[in-house]
Amino acid sequence: MKEEPFGDPRVGSTLAGYRVGELIGRGGMGVVYRAEHLRLGRRAALKIVAPELAGDPAFRDRFAREARAAATLEHAHVVPVYDAGEADGELYLAMRLVEGGDLAAELGARGALDPARALELCGQMAGALDAAHAVGLIHRDVKPANVLLEDRQGYLSDFGLAFGPTSGETTRGDLVGTIHYAAPEQIQGRTLDGRADQYALAAVLHHCLTGRPPFPRDSDAAVLRAHLRDPPPRVSELRHGLPPALDEVIARGLDKVPKRRFASCAALMGAVAEALEGFEELELEPPSVSPEGDRPGVVTLIDLPPIKATWDRRAQVLLAAVDAQTRALARVALAGRCEIREVDDDEDSERVIAAAKEQSPDLLVLDWNAGGQGAAAIVAALRDDPALGELKVLLTVEWTLAASPDVRAAGADATLEKPFSPLQLQVKLRRLLGAGVGHQ
Repeated sequence: MKEEPFGDPRVGSTLAGYRVGELIGRGGMGVVYRAEHLRLGRRAALKIVAPELAGDPAFRDRFAREARAAATLEHAHVVPVYDAGEADGELYLAMRLVEGGDLAAELGARGALDPARALELCGQMAGALDAAHAVGLIHRDVKPANVLLEDRQGYLSDFGLAFGPTSGETTRGDLVGTIHYAAPEQIQGRTLDGRADQYALAAVLHHCLTGRPPFPRDSDAAVLRAHLRDPPPRVSELRHGLPPALDEVIARGLDKVPKRRFASCAALMGAVAEALEGFEELELEPPSVSPEGDRPGVVTLIDLPPIKATWDRRAQVLLAAVDAQTRALARVALAGRCEIREVDDDEDSERVIAAAKEQSPDLLVLDWNAGGQGAAAIVAALRDDPALGELKVLLTVEWTLAASPDVRAAGADATLEKPFSPLQLQVKLRRLLGAGVGHQ
């Protein structure tokens, strides 16, 4: 079912004293617009937090704390935060507008960086991260897309969406980070400190030097397994001429055990600089992708309590007509918290309906682009069955179609715009299946 994108109602509007301009970015945590402060005339990047996160009280409290801390963070390679708060029912974060693109785009265009350039950029990020760690901030989502570029300088963004320890709290590893760069302790939901950011920085450096993240696999679940179990590949074997001494340095930054990593991000990059001393220009060899990842499996998020339905059993979630990425994210978000079942044939709407009626799940996660009769017809058929009166339906939909009248009239209990993060899915579940759902 294909439809044209609907206009963005935010463009041209005013929020918190900013005139909202064009959409310039979208991710699992929210959207980013080009904006201008009406009174000051200052241009800014205005990030608006995804509504399912903004509506969660725990997230709102943590967002307010971390935004305040981020606004006080001053470093030459941190994107400064101008303002943050709530306006017209939306959480927002105003940052400096950096116009030069990001590291993800540069890697996509070039495949890999000159080692001196990789050392320069990652060294800048190391300084930014150590400065943040010194004031109790953990970034939690260090990745190429969050390294903004301008005039050959790198700037680390999105500190306002970091979660950090305050007043004796521990910071738990909700999987908000991009999985190619996520530390094992973050994947497992364990307590985090700055060494999780160091792991991510080492993974970004690996990508810069070799043209690929450390654990490319055929599925998201396989990537997560590799972070937990597999030794990192030797960069000297992926790019001809890189010194073997660099293998040991990056492997230490990517150690599965946080206490075996470097004392700081600067210490990591200092060791990298020593390993690259006297290094000559290299010829990049094509990266190889491990065939691991073909096997189906679930990555368990350790220390996360199971989601409970209204009665004494684990909640049952049925995934139907969703793409492979959504399936993988659902497994990550829900593993150990509920029972996950899937409909084998996503193109057969009758089979989806039959599976829902037979299994009586607590929640059906259904994609708008379901084959056969379509998502709206599937929801209508299920709503007509009295036995499914307690069924909740979560509709996943491309963000360009989220404002469609057809989507809004489909009868789902909630919608989730793609792309989304595991954390967003967890928050949706908490709302749909009860107040105790998904809490740690």
